[in-house]
Amino acid sequence: MKNIVYLCTAVKLLDDEQLIEILNSARENNTERNVTGVLLYSEGTFIQVVEGDDADVDAIFSKIETDTRHKNLITLINGPIQERSFSDWSMGFSTAKADKVDHLIGYLKHTDELSQKQDSSAAIVTLQTFIETNKLLISF
Repeated sequence: MKNIVYLCTAVKLLDDEQLIEILNSARENNTERNVTGVLLYSEGTFIQVVEGDDADVDAIFSKIETDTRHKNLITLINGPIQERSFSDWSMGFSTAKADKVDHLIGYLKHTDELSQKQDSSAAIVTLQTFIETNKLLISF
């Protein structure tokens, strides 16, 4: 089992409908391959964690690498894990526009769901840094 954590920049700022389209596509692809993870978006920047069996994660990541909606993809982590950090999420999701997408299943109601996660894996630490740096303090 492995995880990949990456950053990338949207080619253009995305509206709510485009973000929901990306989320739905990610969930569909991830469910087919039993891949879990989380996707965060803030002002044109994505950070995503995908985790699961090596071949499945690599297949999902190959699709991500060829997606033309983003550029400047930087892989932060690509390595083995002992267990999943996001086993309940085909793709957890958060954006700075919380009030627009709070009806989505798997939408993070509060970034504390990640920032206070009792998991010291490199993926969690990386997400916590992204949340703090981008001030993703969503709560309602």
